[in-house]
Amino acid sequence: MVDSTIGAKADELQKLYRMPEGEKISSCLSARPELIDILLEARPHIELQFGPDAVVELRFPRDYDGDHEGELLAMIQSHLDADAALDGFDRFWDEWWGDASGRRESWPLYVGVEYAGEPVR
Repeated sequence: MVDSTIGAKADELQKLYRMPEGEKISSCLSARPELIDILLEARPHIELQFGPDAVVELRFPRDYDGDHEGELLAMIQSHLDADAALDGFDRFWDEWWGDASGRRESWPLYVGVEYAGEPVR
C-alpha cells in the first residue's frame, strides 16, 4: 500500500514539475521519498507567487555525482523581470518556504528562481 501511495505521488509530481534528468531524479526521490511530499506541498505556494502555469524544473547541481545525499534543486522558471521575480521569491520565502525549508524532510532540497526568457506567444 505504501509503495502504491508513493508511486501515485511520484506520478503527480511528474505532472507538476519538469524533470530533464527523469531517471536520476526518480532514483533520488526513491531514496528520499519525503522530498516528494514537500515538493507536492510546495507547488500551490509557487503558483500563488508565479502563477498556475509556472514551470519548475527539478535538477541537480552541475557537480552531481549520483550521491543521493546531495542537493536537489527546484528552479522556478520565471518570465518576469529580475526585480519582480525576486519579489515573488521573497513572498514565497516569507509566506511558506522560509519555515518549510527548516523542516528535516525538506533537506536536501533547494528552491530558486531564474529568468527563463520572454514567454512564447
